[in-house]
Amino acid sequence: MRRRMIAVIGSGAADDALTAHAEDVGAAIAVAGFAGVCGGLGGVMSAACRGAVNAPSGPTPRTVAILPGTDTSSANAWAEVVIATGIGHARNLPIVLSADAVVAVGGGAGTLSEIAHSWQEGRRLAAYLPAGGWGEKIAGMTLDPKRPDSVVGLADERALAHWLDSLLCD
Repeated sequence: MRRRMIAVIGSGAADDALTAHAEDVGAAIAVAGFAGVCGGLGGVMSAACRGAVNAPSGPTPRTVAILPGTDTSSANAWAEVVIATGIGHARNLPIVLSADAVVAVGGGAGTLSEIAHSWQEGRRLAAYLPAGGWGEKIAGMTLDPKRPDSVVGLADERALAHWLDSLLCD
C-alpha cells in the first residue's frame, strides 16, 4: 500500500517562532500517519522534518526531501528519503505532485510558487495561520474560478489535526 504524503512548504530561513510552528506541523503529519514531503533544505523544511522524526508515529519513512540540486549531502539531517533533482526551483512541482495535500507554513516567493502549483494540480491546500507568510495572506481565498473550493486556514494545531483526519477519509 502506498504511503500517503503531505507536502510542507515554507521559508528556507526561519526564526525561532516559525521553526516551532514548522516542527508542530511536521509532528502532526507524522502522528496522523502521513509522511511529509518537502524541499529538504533548511528553515521550515528542516524543522518540519525534525518534528516528524521526533514525533511518536507509525511506519517509516516519515520524511521525504526533494532537493533542488544534485548533492544529496545538502539535505537536512532529518530527511529520511533524499531525492536529488538538479532542477533548481523547478523541484517545487515534483514536491506538490508527490503529495496528497499541501500545507503552507509561512513562506515567500518560493512558497507562493508551490501554492500556485498546488492549486493548479488540484491538491487540497491549507495554510497554517500562526506562521504568517503567503499562506496567511491567501487563507480563505478561491485563487481562481477553475476550482470552487478555497485555501483552508488552520488557526492552530487542533484545526490542523482535524484537517489531517479529514484527509484520511478521502
